[in-house]
Amino acid sequence: MISNRQKQQGVALVVSLIILVSLTMLGLTSIQRTTTDLAMAGNQRETGLMFQAAEVGLSSAETFIGNSTTNADFKNAGLGLITVPDDNPAYNGPDYFRPNWNTSSQQASTALDAWEQPRYMIEYLGDRSQNPLAGVNIGSYGTIQSGDIVSIYRSTSRGVGLTVNSFRYVQSYFGKDKP
Repeated sequence: MISNRQKQQGVALVVSLIILVSLTMLGLTSIQRTTTDLAMAGNQRETGLMFQAAEVGLSSAETFIGNSTTNADFKNAGLGLITVPDDNPAYNGPDYFRPNWNTSSQQASTALDAWEQPRYMIEYLGDRSQNPLAGVNIGSYGTIQSGDIVSIYRSTSRGVGLTVNSFRYVQSYFGKDKP
């Protein structure tokens, strides 16, 4: 006859194997979660750097517009300076997603820890009269009176992250007294 102790030896082995497998699965799950958390933190840092670079590019573009005294620079469509054609109402702007921004844009004057420095394009959209009935003052600080002529610009900036494959575009409109 088999004693109680001999019957329990097989059960103890099975129970210990089940516990070992469950602890192994728990450990693997925690390792996988840690790896995922690290990847998410890296992506968050990359995204922040891309947007920071793009914002620096917009700031540089607005500084360029603010310091320019004439719109003549936009007539020849120099690097990153574009005039919207008056005779083309369906104009949607340049191809912002073209692969070579280095030959068709201006570089922002800053030093960021990114793959490449931010770049921007400025489109001169033309001159508009400030509408006295509109509830919006494009000067935003009250410097432009109703009826004044305002030059409108659209700035598009491209910020690149830590790798060449990660980039973001940011766009803004800027208006100032006609030079």
